[in-house]
Amino acid sequence: MMPEQVRAESDGLKVTWGNAQTSTFPWFWVRDHGEDVASLDADTQQRKIDTFSIDGDVRASSALLDKSSGRIRIDWLDRETTEITSSRLAQAAAMELDCATLSNPEEKSYWMAGSLPDPVPTISYEKIMDSDDGALEWLELIEKFGFAVVLDMVATEKATEELAKRIAPAQRTIFGTYWPLSAEIKDHNDSAYTTQFLAPHTDSTYYYNAAGLQMFNCIQFDGKGGESVVVDGFALARKMQREHPQFYDILTKVMVPAQYIEPGVHLMAERPVFRLDRKGELAQISFNNYDRAPFLLEADEMKAFYEAYAQFNRLSMDQDNWCKIPLRPGMALIFSNWRCLHGRMGYVGKRYFYGCYHNHADYESRLRTLRAS
Repeated sequence: MMPEQVRAESDGLKVTWGNAQTSTFPWFWVRDHGEDVASLDADTQQRKIDTFSIDGDVRASSALLDKSSGRIRIDWLDRETTEITSSRLAQAAAMELDCATLSNPEEKSYWMAGSLPDPVPTISYEKIMDSDDGALEWLELIEKFGFAVVLDMVATEKATEELAKRIAPAQRTIFGTYWPLSAEIKDHNDSAYTTQFLAPHTDSTYYYNAAGLQMFNCIQFDGKGGESVVVDGFALARKMQREHPQFYDILTKVMVPAQYIEPGVHLMAERPVFRLDRKGELAQISFNNYDRAPFLLEADEMKAFYEAYAQFNRLSMDQDNWCKIPLRPGMALIFSNWRCLHGRMGYVGKRYFYGCYHNHADYESRLRTLRAS
């Protein structure tokens, strides 16, 4: 958004926007966020200015807006001159999405009972592999709905890896970079490697850098049952925020530890069930009762936590909130492990998946760069 007017005042740079709203940016902040050649590397966006050498009482004498370029020239009382863009100011004032935000929260498609995605978001393997436009469409489906199904998928491990690389290199964990998933595999003593029902959960709660995306390619299926379950954790959290704000608040504050143990491995990490970003928006769900580690709060706090935790579990276990996807050869499922819970119906027979994780930062980077190009 382009400002209508800028003015140097005693307490900062005052900006009047086209919608008649005004914002005032403190002078120290304006100096620290200069975008001229001496203040910022335009290619890397690394700061050149020495923040710690700026006078705490720094003030400007004038500010001049060039509407053709959107740049604002700031003349300082110490005779220095810097520039800042109107776009930087608009992002800081929440007039535009800032560069760290992939999408406006209100533009996502949140779904649960009564609003399940119909049809399920899908895209063809060929379209993703053929062009960056196809890859962008794929990632934007994930950003909007939290998941997507890839159709006409080649049911091989090689094709899985090729598809994953359309995003970024896969994230390595104790399970490897790419991993098979089947009840017949005994490399890890984990509930995922069984035929049992798995309640909706998020993965990697025992990693501080929990996987951002998770992908399964169905290589082989010969049996009954085993439908993949996907649940929109953000939709459930928003429902809790509306209907049980006290529970929502608890789950944003209590640090819940998780652990993974096998011979030679003992991973532990902790974070709240609902992690918020610096703007107070929901950023990540971490919910896995299988892997929750022991912890103790004061009696009243512990009771309140259990009540809030149970309420979220009730929502996640309500099958009306589930999107069930019977993955078969020729189908791959990818979902946000920071937004969606996933599970599995019990099954009999043979079920062989091949999959991987992606770091959330790599996913975000790919989406930003595809949009920019």
